[in-house]
Amino acid sequence: MTKQNDARGFIQLTGPDSRKFLQGQVTCDMDSLTTDHPINGAQCTPKGRVIFLFKASCDSDDNLVLETHSSITETAIASLKKYAVFFKTQISEISAPDDFQPITDLQRLRNGSADITAATTDMFIPQMINLDALGYISFKKGCYTGQEIVARAHYRGAVKRRMHHLQLQGPSLPAAGSEIANSEGKAIGNIASAVEVDDSSMEVLAVLADKASDPKDINVEGHNYSVVHLNLPYEIPATP
Repeated sequence: MTKQNDARGFIQLTGPDSRKFLQGQVTCDMDSLTTDHPINGAQCTPKGRVIFLFKASCDSDDNLVLETHSSITETAIASLKKYAVFFKTQISEISAPDDFQPITDLQRLRNGSADITAATTDMFIPQMINLDALGYISFKKGCYTGQEIVARAHYRGAVKRRMHHLQLQGPSLPAAGSEIANSEGKAIGNIASAVEVDDSSMEVLAVLADKASDPKDINVEGHNYSVVHLNLPYEIPATP
C-alpha cells in the first residue's frame, strides 16, 4: 500500500505588514500572490539554507496562510517571529482551511517536490532541491534573507548538487536526511524524500553530487540498494 500524506501544518499571518514582512524573508515574490493564485516559496537562513517550504494563499482581507510539513511548523513559526518584531503582523498556527485539498506523499514526490522536514531543515540551498525549476524562486524581486547566496548559485553556476528521482530496491525505507554513499563507500549526497511504493520497491528524491549523479548501487545507513534512475517532470536548469 502507498503511504498517505503526512499531516500538513498551517501558519497564518495577519496584520497590515504581513505581506511586506514576508517579501523580505522568502524566495518567492509575494506581490504575485492573489486570492485565486497561490504561490510556492521558501524561507532561508542567512547562509542560504532552506528552513522550510510553503504554499502561500490569501483571502480577500489579505490574511496569509502558509501550508508546510507538520514536523517543521514550530521551527518555521519561531524563525519567522525572530524577524517579525518590527512589523505589524501576528503569526500563529491554525488548523487546515476548509478548502484544503491534500495530496499523498507519493504524488508530491513524483511531482519532483521534496518536503523540508525537521530532519532536513538547514541542509540544502534552494537549487539543490530544484526549487528554481519548480518556480519557488524569484530572481527579479528585491533582497530577502539568504538572497545573496541563492543569487550567487544561480548566476555563477555554483550548484554542484541536484535532486534526482530514483527507484530503489532494498531492505528498508531510507530516512530523509540520510547520507548516501556509492559502492566504494564515498559520500555522494543525501536523501531528501522517500516513499514506499509497495512491498518490493520505494521511490526517493536524492540530492546527489553532479559527478556521481547516476549511481547503479548506493548504500544508505549501512544498507545496500539497487538503483533505477527515473525522469523528473521538469528540466533542471543548465549551469551558466
